[in-house]
Parts: sequence; structure tokens; C-alpha cells
Amino acid sequence: MSVITAQTVNDLRQRTGAGLMDCKKALTEANGEMEKAVEILRIKGIATRNKKADRKASEGILAVQVDADGKSAILLELNCETDFVAKNENFIALAKDLVGQATKHGVDNFLDQPYHADTSRKVNDFLNDQVTKIGENLKVSRVLKFPASGSGRVSAYVHTGAKIAVLLELSTKSPAGASHADVAEFARQMAMQVVANNGRFVRREDVSPEVVAKEKEIALEFTKSEADKAIEEVKRVIEDYKGQLAEQTTANDAEAIAELTKRIGVAEKQLVAAEGRKKAQLSNIEKIVSGRVDKYFAEVCLLEQSYFRDPDKKVLELLAELSKKIGEEVSVVRFTRYTVGETAAE
Repeated sequence: MSVITAQTVNDLRQRTGAGLMDCKKALTEANGEMEKAVEILRIKGIATRNKKADRKASEGILAVQVDADGKSAILLELNCETDFVAKNENFIALAKDLVGQATKHGVDNFLDQPYHADTSRKVNDFLNDQVTKIGENLKVSRVLKFPASGSGRVSAYVHTGAKIAVLLELSTKSPAGASHADVAEFARQMAMQVVANNGRFVRREDVSPEVVAKEKEIALEFTKSEADKAIEEVKRVIEDYKGQLAEQTTANDAEAIAELTKRIGVAEKQLVAAEGRKKAQLSNIEKIVSGRVDKYFAEVCLLEQSYFRDPDKKVLELLAELSKKIGEEVSVVRFTRYTVGETAAE
């Protein structure tokens, strides 16, 4: 059994949003295993789905530059020590300058490249000079290229504060389709969609069989526990009324006895109904589990999500409308969501 510490409990709270006592109980039941504790809380309906643990991250910002033709994008993360510096205009300008460097000279051996504004010096030398000017340690924790394949195009969205960024690729049948203004705007909106709804996959086929199997298991156990929880609550109410009835019988309070007897009768009918619902659920368990897994897909798969600007429409519907409008099929190939500080935690 793993040791359960105050830090372990707090980590589980941050990851699931569950209360302190619920986290302690779940960890005890899971013998201190974090993943098992998360699963226990989800089955009980206590955990917030997919809420990840806060990462201990360096401060900084993400800078992105997309080629004019939309064929590729460069993303760079520049870190500093404090959020105060991360909001500084000079720091922001430095990040933009460095992503411009990568756009011109590529991402390989980035720090050893000749600096574009003074080729007699390396990028790393220039960065060290900025440490003195800005007054904090600075580092480029990652710089990467995100290219489109075939006739597709890429788009980017950097969220307010530059702590989160999304790069997304669409594909079309022709170069003309990729350069269409509506396709470019749709790509940008989809990058914003990923930030707003925190999608993890493009479509349900991208979800691994192992993840699907685990979701089915959790849905099954949650359904069973949900039915049992309703029955136990009604039983608790009945026992409470019976306890009060015993007290009032001793006190010989006829009016209270009559009222409590009536309440017990109503609660007992509710118990029969709750047991009937459980029986119905168990007889229809496969359909219920399937429905809950479908709900999971609708949360994590971009194409099945509701559009953040119009919840009445699914992203897949918008994609079909766009394809019809430009006269050729448009599809989402991939996307990646980046957060400042991730590389420090990995």
C-alpha cells in the first residue's frame, strides 16, 4: 500500500475537484493508488471528468507564427521566473522575435543558430543578454514546427494571456480549397473550439480501445452505484421517520404519530419505486452504458462537441456545411493543445 500523505490527498483534490474527506476515503479504498482513487471518485459521481491535476509550471508565454499560405506554423515557449515578467512588453516582444527566428531558420539546433539580427552571435548569446536586461532567468523550453500535409492548411489560436495555444490542421481536396477564406476562418474557429471545450481527440475512432473499455467499466459501475445510492437514501429517510415515530409514541402525541405514519407510508412507496427503477436499469444496462460512453465521446471528441458559439450545432454539422459551401470535402486532420509549463512537468 502506498503511503497516503496530505500532499497526495491535495493532489487528488486538484485533479478531481472532490472534497477532502471524499479524497481521503477514495485513496484509502484504493490503497494509495492515485489512478484507482480517481476511478473510484468517478464511479461515485464525485470527480469532475477529465479535470487534470494542476502542473507545477514555469511562468512564461507561448508565441505562434503561421505562414501566410497556412502551410505550417511555428510554436515557441519562452519561460521566465514570474508572471509579472511574462506580462512585460519587452518579454512579449522577445518571444515574438524568437519565433520569427525559428520561422526564418527552422527549429533544429535553435539556440546554436546564428541570431537573425546579428549573425556573428548565436541565439543563445542573444538570450543571455536579455537575462541581464529583463532581470530574470529566461529559457526557451520548446520550439516546434507544425506542418500541413498535402493540400491542407494549419491554423492557430493563442488564448488571452498566451498561456494556452492550439495548432490545428485541416485537409481539403485541392489547394484552392485550402486557401479559401471560409476554410481559413473555420480552422481558426476550430482552434478556438479546442481551447473552449478542451477536446482530446478529433473523432471517436481516435480513442484507444483501452480508454473506451475503461469508460464502459466506469459507466457500468456508476450506473449500479447510482441506483443503490437512491435506494439507500430512501431507506435512511424511513429509518429516520421510524426513530421519530418511536419518540412521539412514547410522548403519546397523536397528531405527530399520524403525520409520521403517513410520511413512512409515502417513503416506503418511494422505496418500492426506487427498487423498481434499479431493476429496470439493470435489465437495460447495456443501453444505459452505451449512452454514457456516447456522452464521453461528445465531451472529448472535437467533431462530436457542440460548437462553442452555437450549442445547438455540432462541429460535424458545421464541417458538412462548409464542405457543401466550397464544393469539396473538408476534414479535420489533427490538433494539439499546448499549455505553458507542460515541459517542466514531463
